[in-house]
Amino acid sequence: MARRLRHLFGLTGVLVVLAGFALPSNAGLLGTGSASYCDPFAFQAFKPWSDSSNYMLTPGGSFESGTPAWKLAGGAKIASGNESFYIHSKNDSKSLYMPSGSSATSPTMCFAAGDWHMRFVGKGSGQVKVTVQVNSLLGLVSILDGGTVSPSGSWTPSPRVSLLLSNVGGLLTTNAISLKLTASDGSVQLDDVYLDPFKDT
Repeated sequence: MARRLRHLFGLTGVLVVLAGFALPSNAGLLGTGSASYCDPFAFQAFKPWSDSSNYMLTPGGSFESGTPAWKLAGGAKIASGNESFYIHSKNDSKSLYMPSGSSATSPTMCFAAGDWHMRFVGKGSGQVKVTVQVNSLLGLVSILDGGTVSPSGSWTPSPRVSLLLSNVGGLLTTNAISLKLTASDGSVQLDDVYLDPFKDT
């Protein structure tokens, strides 16, 4: 019995250690659970800027009243004033204000193997760091670096932010992710955060 327990504890330790390494996506020993939000509607949100990809709005990504709430920290808040292109809706009137050092984390959203980049509209004097967060059912967390975007002084669509979501694989059967935006080196204002749900070839 004691030998079996030692073997079980040893195997558990190996799984915890291996969770931090990239393994084939079909390994699937741990699951993330279901997403809190899945938007079935996708369209060419950034077509006016020569981007033909189809995007879905992230949960609460328009920052309007009644939409899923993001977790805000460090002084980030919902502010008056929509991005000037009204990509989501001409009726929108809100956006996300983030002073330097603040962060905003989305609710969990559906993930598929084809999800691979995101875009948003922003302005300001600072930078926005994008990270992808994956929480497993056992509490393990994977954090992927999506890079940094520097908005201009006026409302401008961000470049494509490559999320390298294929690296989420490993021991996780990934059904849900959340996005975390962190401001630095100045304040920024963001709006209409979209995720590309299809893999371009």
